[in-house]
Amino acid sequence: MLKRLLLICTVLLFTQNLAANDQTDLKNHFLKMIDEVTLIIGDNSLNKSIRNKKIIDVLTPTFDFELMAKLSLGKSWKKLNSQDKQQFVELYVKRMEKSYSSKIDVYSGEKVEIKKIEQAKRNRIALVTDLISNDENLEIVYKFHKPKEKIKGKDKWLIYDVEILGVSILKTDKAQFREYLKEHGISGLLTKLEQTL
Repeated sequence: MLKRLLLICTVLLFTQNLAANDQTDLKNHFLKMIDEVTLIIGDNSLNKSIRNKKIIDVLTPTFDFELMAKLSLGKSWKKLNSQDKQQFVELYVKRMEKSYSSKIDVYSGEKVEIKKIEQAKRNRIALVTDLISNDENLEIVYKFHKPKEKIKGKDKWLIYDVEILGVSILKTDKAQFREYLKEHGISGLLTKLEQTL
């Protein structure tokens, strides 16, 4: 009985240590990524196009764009053929890149601070951050998941959603796409996405 109790305690302690290590590793990796992006933004020798491409190159391994695209369509994803799935993911990624590039253009020296780290599940971590400017603090939550198998060219922990002041990008996309799909179907949505790029 005592041996069994000791074994359970050891397993629990080991699991807690793993979770703490994951949180520390992810926090350090995230801050390093922010530093890289800040350095690129501060490099005045780069023109806008090259600067934005370099930043997208730094950020891309951390985002699970395929999962985000899939989740943004909800149940409709299963109804798509493989060609439409591939096209939708490509357009979704380009749309995200365009969105981030536009936000980079209005960057004016804000700082990022991690307020807390939440880990509700072994393979889910949320980094709660503040984007600090002279006028206000903007809370942004980066939600990460850890795939069962590492994806080639991707980080171990991947962002699958971002909440800005409590508003989920994923849920917003899902609501917009659902309404558009009702009226125009997937071919209409693909055409619409192409037109916005």
